[in-house]
Amino acid sequence: MADRVTTEAGVFCCAGCDSVHALLQESGLEAFYAEGDGAGVSQQGADTRDPARFVVLDDATTRQRFLVSEHGTRAVARFAVPALHCASCVWLIERLGRVDSRIGRTEVDLLRRTVTVAFDASRIRLSEVAAAMARVGYEPLLVGERPAPVTARRRRLYAQMGVAGFAAGNIMLFSIPRYANGVPIEDGFQRLFDVLNVALALPVLFYSAADFFKGAWQAVRHRTVSLDIPIVIGLLTLVTRSLVDIGTGRGEGYLDSFAGLVFFLLIGRLFQQQAFDWIGFDRTFRSFFPLSVLVRPRDGGPPVPTAIERLRPGDRIVLRPEEVVPVDATLIDDAALVDYAFLTGERDAVAVERGSVVRAGGRLLRADAQFDVVREVQHSELAALWARPGERVVKAHWLTTVAAQFGGWFVVVAFALAAGGFLWWWPDTSRALDVATAVLIIACPCALTLAAPIALGTAMTMLGRRGWYLKDPATVLDLSRIDSVVFDKTGTLTATGRAAVDTIDLTVDDLALVRALAAGSVHPVSRALAAGAAVTAPVVSRVETVGGGLRGTVDGHDVAIGSAAFINATGARGAMPGRGTVVAIDGKVRGAVVTTAPARDGVETAVAALAASGRVALLSGDRDAGDDRWSGLFGDRAVFGLSAGEKRDRVAALRAAGEHVLMVGDGLNDAGAFEAADVGVAVSDETACLVPACDVVVTGARLAALPRVLAFARDARAVVIVAFVVSLVYNVIGLSLALAGLLSPLVAAILMPVSSLTVVGTSVGLTRWQGRRVPA
Repeated sequence: MADRVTTEAGVFCCAGCDSVHALLQESGLEAFYAEGDGAGVSQQGADTRDPARFVVLDDATTRQRFLVSEHGTRAVARFAVPALHCASCVWLIERLGRVDSRIGRTEVDLLRRTVTVAFDASRIRLSEVAAAMARVGYEPLLVGERPAPVTARRRRLYAQMGVAGFAAGNIMLFSIPRYANGVPIEDGFQRLFDVLNVALALPVLFYSAADFFKGAWQAVRHRTVSLDIPIVIGLLTLVTRSLVDIGTGRGEGYLDSFAGLVFFLLIGRLFQQQAFDWIGFDRTFRSFFPLSVLVRPRDGGPPVPTAIERLRPGDRIVLRPEEVVPVDATLIDDAALVDYAFLTGERDAVAVERGSVVRAGGRLLRADAQFDVVREVQHSELAALWARPGERVVKAHWLTTVAAQFGGWFVVVAFALAAGGFLWWWPDTSRALDVATAVLIIACPCALTLAAPIALGTAMTMLGRRGWYLKDPATVLDLSRIDSVVFDKTGTLTATGRAAVDTIDLTVDDLALVRALAAGSVHPVSRALAAGAAVTAPVVSRVETVGGGLRGTVDGHDVAIGSAAFINATGARGAMPGRGTVVAIDGKVRGAVVTTAPARDGVETAVAALAASGRVALLSGDRDAGDDRWSGLFGDRAVFGLSAGEKRDRVAALRAAGEHVLMVGDGLNDAGAFEAADVGVAVSDETACLVPACDVVVTGARLAALPRVLAFARDARAVVIVAFVVSLVYNVIGLSLALAGLLSPLVAAILMPVSSLTVVGTSVGLTRWQGRRVPA
């Protein structure tokens, strides 16, 4: 390699990798080189010496194309980075802040090849952020806001296939005289055909097969085992033997088999890439969450719940505390308090003034506010926000890592078998080479890498079409392990829209004030109070404390509703009622409201079914059970009067006891419990409360299907195991036939994509068949 650079630190493939190595050492990131296959991929194409080329990013118009959000000095930008290709890249780029302390949180979406960077705009310019990325070898694209690296990779793969297919066909054509035994051919023509065959094979070797050689070289450089290594050895064996045979005149070689082999290998790689791209497409464009938002009609009528995908520019939306801004929108009210944790990864309330544009993903705090929609909702962005990794540590399931763990040993075994087969057939050199090459080619656990993502991606899609929206495919495996289900009561098991409202010591006027105040909240009790009641009292101000209650000025009165602790904190005087939601007006405890909501349709049957196959529990913030139906279902595992923190602690205790816990709640007071659980399910009813900690979002009407969803998740896990078994059986049979000398290298190459097709067909077919048990 002409570009190789040798220094005291070692040998590098180019000056770019040498500079990156030095930068990593200075930044304390030398562990990067322990990250495995492909770490430190060559960046020969990147010019890391001229940061001035990024100055265009400081132009105001260009800068806005890359900014996700900017509030005060805190900004978040997103770049497309085609050089991202493996876990090592993710490891390095997510530690960009170690290279430049002015850069904060960095997140990578490997599937879409994008990097999201939070930074302090008062200390570092966007151009400097891009330059820092380029210094570690991951230069962002500046050609546009939405580049499509997947399309470019696909076009290159098609071109490689075209070259290989063209060469294979023509080499076979020029080899016809040799195949036709007994047909005489002049030596001059035979030499011409041999030269043409070699000329056609060279582009296949240096272009069509280039990716296989790159993958193998990276593995050798970093002393790891790659699945490309046996393929490359097989290809080199065919080419070397063919050139020797043609050069010495001993035969025609195997250049037709070589070109055909590369062609079919590329077909298999294309199929694998299409499978992963399909998962990415489905994850991005079909994640239509069951979220809605209040839209004020243009004629001035009361706000109407509207699905967020129906929002159009110019619509006026009314958001209540804890609701997420689903689309870029302009604040109409004088001021609002917005939390941008979805975007920045840091919980911090930002004061927003009238006329400011609030980015999609901001969460409204404390008081309701009105916004005018700027552009239509982008579900792909909401999906990306939801799928961002939080503080909870996610442990990889063994099914998703078995391919990586098994692949290295598999390649070693393949080499041993190829060597053994070569020695066994050694008296016949031609047959020995064929056997060894066929073994190296057919011994491919690629199907193992497809089994889990295809089966789990299909399961995620089917659940999404049935109203169960999962954060990512891995959530299916988490659901399959659940043996304990914990429910919240109000707004989760109960249908608050049909709740009966009783009062304790409240007058009709008092209740009118309470209903007016509650109309601006998304809490289940508040929605029950406001449902079906005409709100006439004017609300001047309203502040909501999550887990506490509401307080505001209604028709000139200071009104507070909430828990006894919340009312005490307001300074209200008077004896507290023994049950219900306490009401204080003008500093005096007036009484309480008691909501009695019926159970959601089918929920009691679902809880009984879950109790028969596992453990169920009820953790409620209500101070009493309301009736005996829940105590009868949950027994001594029904606990009432818990705060949000106490719910979280009890869920954590269940996990510490060895239970795999599913927490089902309304998403408001249960965020801590979601984080403590293995899986969190947020029940959404006509709200825009997208909780970062939850793993599943479902409408209340579909909650009764929970037992079938859990059963389907277990079936999906079984499908992955079946796909693994199919792949192993294929390899055992294929290797046996290859060692017996019954498979040529070309037939082995044809069987490789066939095995992937079999595994994918098995995964998709069985998953779809099992998914019929979940009601649509």
